[in-house]
Amino acid sequence: MNILILEDEPYVMALTRSVLKTLGQQILEASTADEAIQRFQETDGIVHLLIADVTLRVSSGIRVAVELRSKFGDLKVILMSGYPPDMWGEADKRELNELPAGSVAILQKPFMPATLLETVHRLLRVPAQSAPAQGAG
Repeated sequence: MNILILEDEPYVMALTRSVLKTLGQQILEASTADEAIQRFQETDGIVHLLIADVTLRVSSGIRVAVELRSKFGDLKVILMSGYPPDMWGEADKRELNELPAGSVAILQKPFMPATLLETVHRLLRVPAQSAPAQGAG
């Protein structure tokens, strides 16, 4: 199973990667929207989960999610943000509505590793494993 992380903050990327490695799945990383699309293409569109920061320096994690989901309809998405959805920009709110509700989870930063893992398990419907006890985000 391929999991793609789109995060432009190196510290958050490192923590997220560390937590996800406990799943034993293939972890792909991108720090920009263009890199995320490139990683997606390198897997021939076989990415099962996108974990994306909502606010990137140049683009939006939601915009990337909408684009990738149009190419791979079963893509699940976890959107990470330090802001609640009601504080997101209008474009982000509008694009969020383009993603099917059952395929998307929103994770408020900072989050605990156990919360990230529980969210991954819920979206992918894989058995839960023990989670590390340190904070992330």
